Amino acid sequence: MSSDVSPLTTIRYMVADLVQRPVSEIQPDDRLLEDLGMDSLQITELSQKIENTVGRPVDEDLLNSPGTTVARCAEIATAA
Repeated sequence: MSSDVSPLTTIRYMVADLVQRPVSEIQPDDRLLEDLGMDSLQITELSQKIENTVGRPVDEDLLNSPGTTVARCAEIATAA
């Protein structure tokens, strides 16, 4: 991820694009499935976007778990 943009901000933009909402409406504590209504295809797309950005595989199951928040996605993306 770009060093001048926080991982959380990057993820918020990715999620906003996928759910077709302004980034200002995407909050760190929003849950992907429950609050934002993302489906499995959108989760797969998010996983691919994150992988392309960080340059390594991301466990899609972690993103697709109930209760996963936007902030948790940023943690997953930056995990070693």
